[in-house]
Amino acid sequence: MVRALIVVTLGAGIYGIFFGKFEIDKQRTRIAQVQSHEKSHFDSLLIWAKLDTAISTNNKKFQRAVSPTGVGWNKHFTYYMTHEPSAIAGLCLGQRDLYSVYYGFDVTALHKQIYVGELANPMKLLTGNFDLSYVFVFIFPLLIISLFYSLYAAEKEGGTLPLLRAQPIELFSTLASKGALRFALVLLLATILLLLAFLFQGVSITANFGSFLQWLFIIYSYCLFWLVIMTGIICLKTSAALSAMLGLGAWLIFTLVTPAILNLTVSAGKPLPKRAETIHAIRTLNDKNWESPKSFVFSQFYKENPNYNQGDTTDFNKWYYASFTILDAKARELNDQFEKQVIERNRIISQWQWLAPGAMVHEKLAAISKTDRSSHLEFLQKVEAYHQELKDIYYPQIFSGKLFTVNDLKVLEKML
Repeated sequence: MVRALIVVTLGAGIYGIFFGKFEIDKQRTRIAQVQSHEKSHFDSLLIWAKLDTAISTNNKKFQRAVSPTGVGWNKHFTYYMTHEPSAIAGLCLGQRDLYSVYYGFDVTALHKQIYVGELANPMKLLTGNFDLSYVFVFIFPLLIISLFYSLYAAEKEGGTLPLLRAQPIELFSTLASKGALRFALVLLLATILLLLAFLFQGVSITANFGSFLQWLFIIYSYCLFWLVIMTGIICLKTSAALSAMLGLGAWLIFTLVTPAILNLTVSAGKPLPKRAETIHAIRTLNDKNWESPKSFVFSQFYKENPNYNQGDTTDFNKWYYASFTILDAKARELNDQFEKQVIERNRIISQWQWLAPGAMVHEKLAAISKTDRSSHLEFLQKVEAYHQELKDIYYPQIFSGKLFTVNDLKVLEKML
């Protein structure tokens, strides 16, 4: 029986390891494709900027390369920012499957471009990922329950309890020794799975030794938590069937029921804001953006950006970029409101997260693996900073009516 449990748990762990590796490898492939696409297209701009415009067929490509505003409806260039996975991201996928691992954008309204997609995959939100962290959080407690529920009851129901009491060694010491051996087996299995995860996913233990120790500490602590629960159940000296039911009941409460109740309770007081409403509001702002008179747009834009004011209130391209700058500021306000609500809700949940140890452990493992929401928010901050750097190069050219030179493009190339 014990062997079968260990084999099943080991098999589940190995599957979780390879599933996590498969998902991260897909993301890395997608990121590499995006980076290759970006570089090849920018290389084309560099070539087009050197074309001989005496040949009429070269004019369109040349204008596309040197015009900061682009040609017609074609933007000058679409830039990409990619969120590279950490070395151990495959151990705990966290929320990397729910958020985009790259964003493509030009120098117009950033928030309109990156916050108008779906917030998450509903099926993934429902089922989660069967990665290694899932095995540790959900399956290892069941393994501990299976190994310990009959520790006392099996002796009692098997008729060997009187014989054990007759031995010179105390019954408690005998049961404690058997329990310690089983718990050591659980910890050994956890260590082996973690070592296999690092090995199969090509992660250097020496280079990530701190993360390895953190994972071990959290997993060991979580297993100890379930050992304490099962020890309490054993002390009740109930039948094996009742002990198993109590253990499974504890598993349901701490891994499923408590997180659900906590979420519902917080949602009642702090309802989760709907991303769809924010997306709809940004899209509405974008639609209204085209109806704004040029004089109104320029008066607002030049007030906030006097360095670009050269008195021109008729140029379409200048109006276009000025209006999107105003739109971006409004979209940022809407998104900031959304984020403040989410942060406040998460703050309240974090205060009571100890009631849901499984969710807390998963959150800690995701934080170590840099696959949690905080890591994605840090990535978004880098996207905004990068977008601002691009605007600082493009906007002086656009509002002065100048074209890019080959040297200007080489400066932009270094930013890719």
